[in-house]
Parts: sequence; structure tokens; C-alpha cells
Amino acid sequence: MEYTQICKYLDDCLVFGIKPGLERIKKLLELSGNPQKKVEFIHIVGTNGKTSTTKITSELLRYSGIKTGFYISPHINCYTERIGINGRDIPEKKFSIAFNRIYPYIKAVNKMNLDGPLTQFEIITAMALKLAGDESLEAMVLEAGMGGRWDATNVADARVVGLTGVSLEHTEMLGNTVKKISSEKVEVIKSGAMVATTSRNKNVIEVLNKKVNNTCSTLYLYGEDFCILKEKNMGLGGWLLDIKGIRGIYRDLMLPLPGRYQPLNLSLAVALAELYMKTRREKLDIKKIKGSIGCLKVMGRFEVIKKEPLVIADASHNPEGIDNLVKNMKTYFRNRKKIIIFAVLKDKNYNSMVKKIINISDVLILTSSMSERSLDILKLERVAKEKIKESSAVKRYPVKLYTMDNIENSLKFALKISDINDIICITGSITNLENIVG
Repeated sequence: MEYTQICKYLDDCLVFGIKPGLERIKKLLELSGNPQKKVEFIHIVGTNGKTSTTKITSELLRYSGIKTGFYISPHINCYTERIGINGRDIPEKKFSIAFNRIYPYIKAVNKMNLDGPLTQFEIITAMALKLAGDESLEAMVLEAGMGGRWDATNVADARVVGLTGVSLEHTEMLGNTVKKISSEKVEVIKSGAMVATTSRNKNVIEVLNKKVNNTCSTLYLYGEDFCILKEKNMGLGGWLLDIKGIRGIYRDLMLPLPGRYQPLNLSLAVALAELYMKTRREKLDIKKIKGSIGCLKVMGRFEVIKKEPLVIADASHNPEGIDNLVKNMKTYFRNRKKIIIFAVLKDKNYNSMVKKIINISDVLILTSSMSERSLDILKLERVAKEKIKESSAVKRYPVKLYTMDNIENSLKFALKISDINDIICITGSITNLENIVG
């Protein structure tokens, strides 16, 4: 198939939804020659911060001279964003070759009736692992999708594991408490692993301690084994940081990623890179750390995509993510008019997200990411009106509320009604930002 045909095939696979279980992907990889056994992995799980931590860790290792790849999800503009080799998203041609190499095996597995066909996530995960083997990568940094135990990425045996933190999400599959969700996520920890976490939740730490004891693994905690020693907010330019790692202290690190959560992500990435380098009896070098993070970009994470007026893209797709966005907007733009463009998937906790987002919105534009999973705009509008009515007596609320059919038209409208000093933020479940902003 050509790239456009492959994208259509993968889009269509969304109808198969999310199906916990490793039987299908294990069979697909077995038919593909078990490429996951040829590469070492750093596995990152958690609720938020996984993509940024994955990208930063990958760059730290790449600048240390290790042939490294990454795997993230979901994408914002195109499927090729999900797989990177040596710091670059793979080109469409390589993506197509990777798919076509395993397509015969996809068809074979789908005929085996292993609780239905392969899902989109399982297929792309298999492609990433196959590419890692074919490209002879030394290490690949894997971002887990949902959970851990039954997540397709859990076919990899990682020597190093990172946990960013845990909050309530996908409760219908993972459990309705932080403790239950943590128990699912820690199942990526295999025998003798080295594990680092930035979570300071007592329930999460309790689950982690039990798992590392049962697997003869080692746990490193933020605040005890590694931490941020000093941070200076440089506005939209990012952060100037001193970080104490597990194996060294690294001063005057310029991280060009705005957002209050990014220093914590960097501290975890440094710890994970240190632990992987330990397996090679090597250490991180301060000059290489500075080189690796100096030009970092993470798409859709409080990303400035236009100036005058300022347009920010922030893929906050759950209540904790929206909490972080609210803090960022108040930190950076407290007294400026804010036009918020918001889309959400119907399987998210949209009631909570809408309640939080209205409190920073002077204008709120409700829209759709044009996905099969997108919440109906009229339903989203009803929820927003209810939340505005509930909060209007005691809190600020949007001056104006609009609905638009898609993100592109929403942004065009926002630009039309905005002044040069206003802030436009596209948030929630966002896709296809490419070419929207000229």
C-alpha cells in the first residue's frame, strides 16, 4: 500500500477500539521474527507527561552516542510523528515500508480469531518494534498507551522504567482508584529492572514498592534519589535549571519548553538516561545534556505555534492535563484576554474538563477533532452551558460561547475576533494542526 492508503487503513482500525490483552500483538511479533528481542528498552508509563519525558530521554541518549529511537502516541498531525529514529520522525516512505513488511502477518493474525482483529495501536506498536530491530537500534524509549499490564508496549522487556505520575483516567478499564490504576501501570516492571518515578502519591509509592520487591528491581524516588535543585522561569523561553540526578549534579540547564510540568519531566528523563547509561558502565556528560535539550520541541505541549496574536497548542486530554493548562495560563497570561478552543473525546471525563476550562476562558469555542471518538458538539455545548450556569454565581465564566464544526474553522474564527494582545489556546483532544496556522 501507499502511505495514504495505509493511513486510511489505520484510521479504519479505530473502529476496533481499545482491547486489553497481549495475545494478538505477541502473535504478530512472533510472525515478524520477534524484533523486540533485539533491542533494549526504556519504558515510560503514567497519566500525563509521558510524551515529553520520552522525547527528552531519547535525545539525552542520542547525544550520548547511542543509536536511539522513540515511540509515542497519539499523533497530532500525522502517523509518522509516533516513531522516531535518531531524533527524527520517520519519513512517510519508511513508515510505508514498515507497514507493508508486517501487513501479511496482520492479515494472518486477524484470521486467527484472537478476540477480534488487531487494533490500530497494536499495529503501530508492532511497526515501531520491527523498525527498531531493522534499524539495529541500541535503545528505544517507549511511551505506554493506556495502563501497562495489557498495553501493547508491554511485550517489550525494559531494563529501565519511568513512572510520571498517576491520576484517574480510563477508569472503566484500569480501575476507579489511583491505587488500582497504579497496579496496572507497574506491570511493565520486569525482573531486575531499575525504576524511577516523579510521583509522590503515597498509594502509588506503596504499589511500586510491592512490585519492585516482587521483581527484585530497584526504585528511585523524586525528592530522595533525584530532584530539581533550582529553577528559574524564563517565560515562554522555558526554564533555567539545576538538577540533581541519581549519579551526578547538572547545573545551568536551559530547557526551552514552557509549561510548569516540564522541569519535572526533565528531571525524570535525566534519571532514566542515567540508569540506562549505568547498564553500559557509562555516565551522562553535562555538555551533551545541554546539547541534547538546547533545541528541544515537543509538539502540542504548551507549544507556541503563532505570534501576534499568540496561539498556543496544548493537548491536555484529561482533567489533570487541564489542571496543568489552567496553571500555565494563569502563570504566563494572568491579565490577558483568553480565547480557548476546546475539543474532547467522548470516552474522557469531559464534565470535569469543561468545568475547569471555563474558569480561564473569556471566549470559549467548542469544536470537534473530527475523530470517530470525538464528543458530539451539541452535547459538549449542553455540558458547557450547565457548568457555566453552576459557576456563574461565584466564579468568572466565558463572556461568550461559540460552537464550530472543526478546529481549523475554530482557529480562523478566533483569529478574526482577536486583538494582537489576546491569547488563543487550542486544547483538549486536538489533531491536524499542521497547515492550519500560516
